[in-house]
Amino acid sequence: MRWLRAIALAFSTYSRIPMPQVTWNDAAQRLSIAFLPLVGAVVGGAVWEWQVFCRGFDVGAVLFAAVASALPVWITGGIHMDGYCDTSDALASWQDKERRLEILKDPHAGAFAVIRFGVYLLVSFALTHELFSRGADIVFVYPLSRCFAAINALTMPNARKDGMLAAFTQKADRRAVGFVLALFTAACLAGWVLVTFPYGMTGIALCPPVTVWYRRMAKKRFGGATGDTTGYYLQITELTLLAGLLLGGILWRAFC
Repeated sequence: MRWLRAIALAFSTYSRIPMPQVTWNDAAQRLSIAFLPLVGAVVGGAVWEWQVFCRGFDVGAVLFAAVASALPVWITGGIHMDGYCDTSDALASWQDKERRLEILKDPHAGAFAVIRFGVYLLVSFALTHELFSRGADIVFVYPLSRCFAAINALTMPNARKDGMLAAFTQKADRRAVGFVLALFTAACLAGWVLVTFPYGMTGIALCPPVTVWYRRMAKKRFGGATGDTTGYYLQITELTLLAGLLLGGILWRAFC
């Protein structure tokens, strides 16, 4: 029962998908972050269904890319994109660590958040358009990025002791959560290889340096991870996987 509560808690926290009302208790909370990739699987499934529909009914790449770029925001309620925008504002402020953490908590969007949000959607749209035009499948981008985000959240120090991320990670049953995340990550990597091999390997190859950069940046600029910086990393990882998938396809066609 606690596993079902943990799944419901994960979906109610990280998505707008209606869930049965469950009691917020420590048992469910200790496991819930392990099921963040399941939310990504639902996002990926929705994008895949839209992709099948578009190919079956000859819908153009422009409309596909517009809806596919919006679907993750619609399904999640923008919780990760909110973190991306808040972190963008904080990084652009060039303030000290304490002030950056205050900016993350500010509900108002600054100029840099708006600018980078627009640029992000533009790049996401362009990449998705190109990949659809080339017949590539992007379904595993969304669960895989959440696997990486959850692993990073668990293995980094918390910048705040009272934030939402700290509530999910400090009390986490690390053995159980680590085991579940390992299974999800292995399944997503296997699916990614199966669907995108060999050109998809470029996307996987780009993720480690992006992760190293993020971990160093978060520790230096914020003193560790927060829910917002984790959302920032998740969104950057999604773009990295999309860009790597496209780059791998270009290189494969050019040299093979």
